Amino acid sequence: MIRQDEVTRTADRLKDAFGAAADVMTVGDSPVPEAAADVLTYGDSRDRGPRIGHPWRWLLPLAAAASVAVIALATVLVGHPARNTVTSGSPDPAVLNNPGARAADSRVVKILGSAPECGRSLQGSGFVYAPQHVITNAHVVAGVTRGQTVTTAGGVTYRARVVFYDPRIDIAVLDVPGLNLAPLRFSTQANPGDDAVVAGYAEDHALTAVPARIGQVLRAESPDIYGSGQVGRQIYQIRGVVRLGDSGGPLLSPGGTVDGVVLAEAGADTAFALTASQVQADANAGANATAPVPTGGCTS
Repeated sequence: MIRQDEVTRTADRLKDAFGAAADVMTVGDSPVPEAAADVLTYGDSRDRGPRIGHPWRWLLPLAAAASVAVIALATVLVGHPARNTVTSGSPDPAVLNNPGARAADSRVVKILGSAPECGRSLQGSGFVYAPQHVITNAHVVAGVTRGQTVTTAGGVTYRARVVFYDPRIDIAVLDVPGLNLAPLRFSTQANPGDDAVVAGYAEDHALTAVPARIGQVLRAESPDIYGSGQVGRQIYQIRGVVRLGDSGGPLLSPGGTVDGVVLAEAGADTAFALTASQVQADANAGANATAPVPTGGCTS
């Protein structure tokens, strides 16, 4: 049985995580000129990575970005009640050597966009899941009206447009003309204790991958990214290091399929990710979309 104090502690960590999920740069202008071509810049290596927009020192956590922390969050466990009482051990660094996970890295992208009315630009991660389509968190693109771009691990930057936006579940899809990377596939539901990899562009740096381990499968009741209306989301609690900028990136299985979409950091070595089954409907809805849609207002 799962003790009530464990559920309460997890709910508190979720509340804090949702309250500081977005990755924001305070800027006065778009990081990419409006007249730029679809393919904008070329970097020279994965190690150095592209340097678009503004340095990491201007990245700030945005309070109440993904969900409003002041609203109570009720959490119940679902999935595998016999096994999901604790995270099963520390992440295994050996998972990073798995050929499937390594091959998936090239499909993980950096996302940048400017929200002038909010006085900031937003940066996060995403991944190719359908031809020329990238999925990410809605809070990574909330309020963006200028300079939306996607940059590959190889340093090639493309103009992008948001074609699906769901602030309830916290999912967005970008259409990226010219982005010819093979899509990643979603997994079936992972089990507590499974190895995983978090891949993303933490702190506006080059692509990094870190080991993770899946812990509890949770049903989280919390507000949408604007703090209006309760939403039930199925999420994984994971053990692993997630930092600002990783939001929207994939939680990869050792074989290179996608177990979930990274949502937020919740402590030194704890984070949360939307499960693949939770995001599947949104992913399907945006997979063939090409018409731009509004990205709502700023999240605070």
